Amino acid sequence: MILRATLVLLGVLVAELSAQSCCGGAGTFLGGTERAGLGAGMLTAAAVYNFTAMDRTLDGTHTIPNPNGSTASSHALNFEVELSPFERFSVLVVIPFTDKVRTINVTTGSYILSERYHASGIADAFGLIKYSIIAPTPVSPWSLAIGGGAKAPTGNYRVADSGVELPLDVQPGTSSWDALAWSLVSYRFDELSAMAAFSLLVRRPGKNVNGRTMGTDVQALLTVSTTELDFPFVPILLSRWRWTAPDRQGGRTIAATGTFRVELLPAFAMTAWEPLVIRLGLQLPIYERTNGIQLVPTWGVFTEIRTTATLW
Repeated sequence: MILRATLVLLGVLVAELSAQSCCGGAGTFLGGTERAGLGAGMLTAAAVYNFTAMDRTLDGTHTIPNPNGSTASSHALNFEVELSPFERFSVLVVIPFTDKVRTINVTTGSYILSERYHASGIADAFGLIKYSIIAPTPVSPWSLAIGGGAKAPTGNYRVADSGVELPLDVQPGTSSWDALAWSLVSYRFDELSAMAAFSLLVRRPGKNVNGRTMGTDVQALLTVSTTELDFPFVPILLSRWRWTAPDRQGGRTIAATGTFRVELLPAFAMTAWEPLVIRLGLQLPIYERTNGIQLVPTWGVFTEIRTTATLW
């Protein structure tokens, strides 16, 4: 009885310690935010998968040994549907599923305490209304679109193991309503047969059930691709910049939260069967700065399968 109570107490202590070193997690892969709105009567459906491995610990910009021996990984699968009921307007809905794992190994004297946190299931859904201010045309090389929406608390945020609630970074959901703002500008280089697009997604979280407010998340994505190649594979170069503010509990800033990250996302796309498009890519961290000690991404892969149809 005493041994069991001691193990439970150590488990709670480890959870508290590990919360201070995890996690500057993965960014949001939303293929629908990388393009302007659709033409009236068009429908796009996609499945976007992303795997991220985290076994690198930073204190600021310095790599250090993880104080809890932590590693983590994340699988995310987003099902996206975008429909344009009217000219210049479209609605994007995203239903995500996640599978997250984090392990810790804490040495206490001659003992090594190992713990594994794992949770999976439906995550928080996104909804975004997009409006094309300048629609892409054969005449104008420019396009401009804006949008707004929300993230709903559809994911489970109370997953527990042996009666102990798992840490927040492992939970599929966050329990908070978040406001979303989005914009995209693109330019077509006719002489170079290339296209460049810059999108910005801002997520402003609300308070969760425990009164904690996650930090505002800003993700910028620059995409450069060719528009004319005879090869079966079309190369795409993406770079993502992500800034996340520290979390807050009441008027207090929570330690070891908030980060700034730059990633390179090289990819290629191919049309397997018209109009089915497949895209594959890598997630390669270039620069990261954390607030305090945090476990951050080491590498990742992503893939997208997308099709488009005209309904009317």
